[in-house]
Amino acid sequence: MSTQPVVRIAPGSEGVSIWSSALFGDPSGSHIREFLARVFSVKEVATVEIRRTKSFGRVRYEKSPNAPEIWLRLSHVLRRAGASQPASESAIADDAGLESLGVDNLYLDGPPILPIRINRVGAALSTWRLRFQNGHRVRLTHPFLRNRNDVAYRLEEELAAILGVEAFRTNVLTSSVAIRFDPRMLNAERLVRQLEKSWPRLVEGLDGPPSAKRFVAAGGLLGLAFTGQYVVPALRPLAVLGVALYGLPNVINGAKQLARWQVGLPALYSAGLAFMLFSGLPFNSTVMAVLMQFWPRLAQQTMTRSQRRLFALHRRRATWARVVQDDGLEIEVDIDALRTGDEIAVHEGETIPVDGVVTEGLAAVDEETLTGAAGAMDKAPGDIVYATTFVRDGRLTIRVEKVGFDTVAGYIGALLPRSKIYNLPSSAEAERIANANAKPALALAGINLLATRLARPSQAIIRPDYATAPRLSAQLAALHDLGDGLHRGILFRDPAALDRLPATDIYVFDDAVALERRQIEVAEVITAGIVSADAVLGYATAAFPASQNERARALLAQSIKQYAPIPGIGKRERRAGAIHYRDSDDRLLEVAAPAYIAAAGVTVPSLIAEALAASPYAWDPQSDRGDNESYSRMEPFLRPLWILRDGEVLGVVTFRRQGEQEAREVIAALKARNKRAGFVYISSHAQATAEAIAARIGISTVFGDLEPTGKAGVLRKLGRRTMWIGDGASLEAIACIEASTVSISIAGVSTAPLDKADIVLLQPGLHNLVQLRRIGRSHRARLVADYRVVYAANLLGVAGGIWAGFGSLEAALTSNIGTGYVYMGHWKRLHDLISRVETRRAKLIALAREESDHAAETSYADSSDVEEYVAYREPDTSTKIGSELEGV
Repeated sequence: MSTQPVVRIAPGSEGVSIWSSALFGDPSGSHIREFLARVFSVKEVATVEIRRTKSFGRVRYEKSPNAPEIWLRLSHVLRRAGASQPASESAIADDAGLESLGVDNLYLDGPPILPIRINRVGAALSTWRLRFQNGHRVRLTHPFLRNRNDVAYRLEEELAAILGVEAFRTNVLTSSVAIRFDPRMLNAERLVRQLEKSWPRLVEGLDGPPSAKRFVAAGGLLGLAFTGQYVVPALRPLAVLGVALYGLPNVINGAKQLARWQVGLPALYSAGLAFMLFSGLPFNSTVMAVLMQFWPRLAQQTMTRSQRRLFALHRRRATWARVVQDDGLEIEVDIDALRTGDEIAVHEGETIPVDGVVTEGLAAVDEETLTGAAGAMDKAPGDIVYATTFVRDGRLTIRVEKVGFDTVAGYIGALLPRSKIYNLPSSAEAERIANANAKPALALAGINLLATRLARPSQAIIRPDYATAPRLSAQLAALHDLGDGLHRGILFRDPAALDRLPATDIYVFDDAVALERRQIEVAEVITAGIVSADAVLGYATAAFPASQNERARALLAQSIKQYAPIPGIGKRERRAGAIHYRDSDDRLLEVAAPAYIAAAGVTVPSLIAEALAASPYAWDPQSDRGDNESYSRMEPFLRPLWILRDGEVLGVVTFRRQGEQEAREVIAALKARNKRAGFVYISSHAQATAEAIAARIGISTVFGDLEPTGKAGVLRKLGRRTMWIGDGASLEAIACIEASTVSISIAGVSTAPLDKADIVLLQPGLHNLVQLRRIGRSHRARLVADYRVVYAANLLGVAGGIWAGFGSLEAALTSNIGTGYVYMGHWKRLHDLISRVETRRAKLIALAREESDHAAETSYADSSDVEEYVAYREPDTSTKIGSELEGV
């Protein structure tokens, strides 16, 4: 009896062929991974190709005169892999070194009929094949991409979420993807590692794009119908049959509706099909069919491309980080290798990859991408930082708290829409209105047919499209307003709240809103005796755009109150801990945070030191230099500002939250925008206490002594026009959230993953309520305007059919001109919004890099060791007092 060998090997000058059912036929892949780990430990091995259906593998290496030596090394590592004795210390060391290859991350679970090709990309292994590479471009191929539009769609979503990827293009015919990336943030090896790990999501992740079958079928029928109707009459019956089969689903749906005594769009489309069969002219019907497929596909592509750019800053994830070792050495590691408690370093010009707490260093961090807050924020030891925020200047060491999808940005990114936005009331309303229009259209067409005995005008009456434009209007308007809100610091957890919001006008404030929170005002202006207090105040005010944040407004208000001169400035630069600018005498002014003074070792005049010691609003960087905890607990905008000229301390400005109540100003603004708006305060305080609180901010309707269930009961009694405003992250708020029409949380960004409200204001305070109402009313106004355009075009088509001799083609084209107008309006709004967002981000990155290069050439204090809290908005080259006053 003959036996087949377990393994058959055929070595060659450029590779070794291996046949083994035990090795390559195992669907689990465990033996294959062990095999790959051992084979690629031989540095000459370039690729391994595996064909599981044939139980075949081929190890390829560059053609070499020393091929026998390579065979011997391969034989050695493979024998050691199959040995039964315990591993030696050297073998264990080899195994540890193999982890960097990423064998465990290789995707080996594709269809058995597809070959698996493992390649080296840098120091990593990947099933992606690197076809082209230069400093910032790569082209990758993979057999699993061939003719798989769904995989290509998910791949594009994955690429859009990788920090550093700038552009990409997939091709399912060539199974390839071309990618352009920023080499400062990414390289080919990191990119391929990330894509290799994403294969499970690429295969079974998001829903793919909608099928193109009906669009292709409609396009084919259009060509056939034109040929049969105008070129080859013998093909006309075939074209009519094709159009009839294409419209058969509408006939079936129309019959189902009629069985329920309903008449809607399917019946309207079926009537159009009947007219086509009667006339025997299929071309007009196919034109309409193509257009009804074209607009939704165009809108879907616009939605997909726009959301990738609009939400990129919230979705992009870093692929690597610098872990700080005990000896201070920084080692770059894969982002997935980070664990809670690890310490990482982030340098200026980089995006923070994790949520965490600063343990060392000082930096100016821009949080606008996450919370919508304008200007950079100082971060010092003890401060919390978030993923996707950007280090403008300085350097931080951060203790990792959350990574990846667990971060606040990861949570927000997962909430944001990727293509179609589901469960929108405006979409449902578009369907309802379109179906309601079918009845009068059919009735009018029938009456006209009976009265005139002419089919042509009746065909024109039923041909306008009442559904497509409202459908795409609902989706594109929602996408724009979700993006607009997010970049202003307003997160719509439930996009449907956009449609419900304009119908609400009763503001119900809960206790958690902190209605008695007051605005920031200047507390003290402390001088060193060199210049006057008014001059110190003016120097501080000049550093900021007038309306940038609370503190900037407080400075300007105090300067106006005291008639303090605000100097013209030039060459303003944003640094970690300070804003540097030049006055009219070309003297260097610095408006700095306390940590800047502490890090730079600035000598503090005795007058200022004594005043700070007696002040309840200041933090003394000299006497309290090691108390990072007390500094981090201080509200950022209440931290004092130090003013220096040519390195000499001129004075200090302190702040307090004892100005006007924020809620009074917000409520007054809301009342001015809607005279019919109602304001209610529901409170757990005693009735008298609650009434006193409400009276101070302009609310007259108060319900006190309430438990959470009692508050929900009040909301239900007030009806379906209520907006509940409170802490959506509190468990006690759930009943109120469920009872309100729209729930708005002011809990802020830190608790966003725990928030249950429909809408979350990511910045502290109530001021974004005014912006939220503007977005809601603008959303409704846009939808109403689109309906006007649609009905104007449709009625024009109907009128043309009755009085101007329009046929179905002319009426259809008139209707679709209206659809095109609606689409172009939304496309422009989205384009303008995306341009603003991307331009702002590009300017921010460019400024950070320019300032970093400039800092290396100047003799200023070491900005990597300082912090800021004076924010920076635009790179003004000169700022005059007139422009500051105009900002008010």
